[in-house]
Amino acid sequence: MSNFQFLKNKTEYVLFTPAAIEAEKIYYSSPAMCAVGCRKALELAVKWVYSADTSMQMPYKDNLQSLIYEPTFRFALDYNTWGKLPYIIRLGNMAVHTERNVQASDALASIKGLFEFIEWIDYCYGADYKERKFKYKVNNSKVKKAVYRKI
Repeated sequence: MSNFQFLKNKTEYVLFTPAAIEAEKIYYSSPAMCAVGCRKALELAVKWVYSADTSMQMPYKDNLQSLIYEPTFRFALDYNTWGKLPYIIRLGNMAVHTERNVQASDALASIKGLFEFIEWIDYCYGADYKERKFKYKVNNSKVKKAVYRKI
């Protein structure tokens, strides 16, 4: 079962739910496409936050980098949660724009970071927040541990 399955029952998150579920679904068959999917889901979720929260100041550019570094957004999140967002973006961009392989452990770290961010969204904006833990079943011997390393 998907870690993002709970989103299907929350109509307010319809903008980013399909992208998050798809990113996780493709993890085992293609870590690179998973990284791209996580980046896409992140971008949709960040834009959702800006549309839902009037206290967020829209930066002069509406690209993902500008959106996550805008101070009203950046400092609304926990430091550790926010720190995973640039990683998701870099990994997704690397998967699209370079010939480098995306390791399964890196894609897993990206999914976990996305899950943590979406949990934060649900905690702050959801009507019936319930704490959830990230679960994954390893069926790939190459995946040992998700780590956030410099890419």
